Amino acid sequence: MKKYLFVLSLLALTFATCDVFAQKTTDYQAIADSLYDSKDYRKALENYTRAINMKPKSKQKFVALLDKKAQAENDLKLYAEAIKDETAAILADPNFGDAYWNRAIAYGSTGEYQKAIADYNKAVPFNAGNNENLSTLYDNIALNERKIKQYKQAIEHGTKAISLNSQNGDAYWNRAAAHGQNGDYQQAVDDYTTAMYFNQEDPKELSNLYQFRGRNKRNLKQYKDAINDYNTSVKLNPDNGDAYWDRGLVYQRNGDYLLSANDFTKAMEFYQEDKQNLAILYDNRAGDEIALRLPEKAIADITRAISLDPERGHLYWSRANFYTQNGECKQAIADYTKTIDYYKDDNKAQAILHYDIATNLYILKDDPKVIDECAKAISLDPNFGESYFLRGKVYLKRLVNKDLAMKDFNRAIALDTTKASVGYIFSQFYTGHQELAMELLQQQVLQTPNPDDVLTHYYNIACMFSIMNKPDEANIYLKKAIDSGYSKKFAANDEDFDNIRKTPDYLATMADTK
Repeated sequence: MKKYLFVLSLLALTFATCDVFAQKTTDYQAIADSLYDSKDYRKALENYTRAINMKPKSKQKFVALLDKKAQAENDLKLYAEAIKDETAAILADPNFGDAYWNRAIAYGSTGEYQKAIADYNKAVPFNAGNNENLSTLYDNIALNERKIKQYKQAIEHGTKAISLNSQNGDAYWNRAAAHGQNGDYQQAVDDYTTAMYFNQEDPKELSNLYQFRGRNKRNLKQYKDAINDYNTSVKLNPDNGDAYWDRGLVYQRNGDYLLSANDFTKAMEFYQEDKQNLAILYDNRAGDEIALRLPEKAIADITRAISLDPERGHLYWSRANFYTQNGECKQAIADYTKTIDYYKDDNKAQAILHYDIATNLYILKDDPKVIDECAKAISLDPNFGESYFLRGKVYLKRLVNKDLAMKDFNRAIALDTTKASVGYIFSQFYTGHQELAMELLQQQVLQTPNPDDVLTHYYNIACMFSIMNKPDEANIYLKKAIDSGYSKKFAANDEDFDNIRKTPDYLATMADTK
């Protein structure tokens, strides 16, 4: 009898212990849910973990706890842990739809976009009949498709999200981005405009929307409208550094270089801890300074950019171009040579760089090296006509080999189907078609809306008149070019002007040249 009572006592204790465990699991979950609702995700995670460690016997409860734990991990950016927990939940119950959704969030956050798309698609059947959830799922699918540049699919899924819930403001925003990335700029503008309706109470989000809409208007070359959008963007959020940057780019395209430089300077305030973007901003501002005829400032800005991001190869190329325009040939050659290291897998880029080196060597009258650099450029890109032209010019003017010169000039002519390059036009000139060459240059002046390009055309016309020994005409166009900002240093070293060096007009135009 005593033995029997003892067994009953053990059973009673066992049941009581189970009840205590069950109570603790429930308590931990309740505490965790409350903490999660108050956005204390760290402590919520601790309590979900405790609840799971109680080993609830109900599979449904166990899976639900794993899912809740994963949600907290996603909020804490512990994505690997979230993926692990949701995978365990799916293994325990493949029909638990929320696990696919939350695992998709984690996959997307770690850059595993294809896996995220697959999981979102798996979550779709579990949300049949719930249009709001389905709309969000399709929008999330679209977002991940954008990441892998599947823009058309993203647009299709964004459209589906909107058809399921026309009040899903995020879907308009995401579809707008997909349209923009797909080159559908007007559709992007329309979707950003609709998205604004759903973000009226959030100035920062509204600022971003105006900024993004401005980018697409810029791509449509609607520069004034784009600037208006950027103005609204910075008014809504004066700390939106990207908006100043974007507005600076529009001003630059519109030829408003001072306003552009001011915006790049303002944008720099927001990127002091971001060396790579700060370097790009200095590069952008240097472009304005060159356009404003401030070569020393431009070179200083590019040098600063290089110090911030020394592995960005095109910065050396930009500085080399500035040195060339400023008549500093040796420094230009050093930078072009440095740039070649960054374009080892791009033969066309290397060909241009060797040609650029040859151009400066020509100014320095190092003819053997000019021939060598042109030959390198031609071997890298046999269809790059400018290299043939420059080599032909050396053969004609300095090495006195007319046959080789004519061969190179004719090759330059044959390669340029646009009939617009300097090499093509001057090759026509040197092969005896002077009237055609001059006509082409004068047409370029009339057809070029960009004043920066026009001054280059004036300079080339001046060169041609000088070679033709027409000093009056040559000096008129040289003065036009110099007055518009063309570098005196470059002109002073250009042998094309040897015929007019001693004329009073030339001396007056080139006064104070250092």
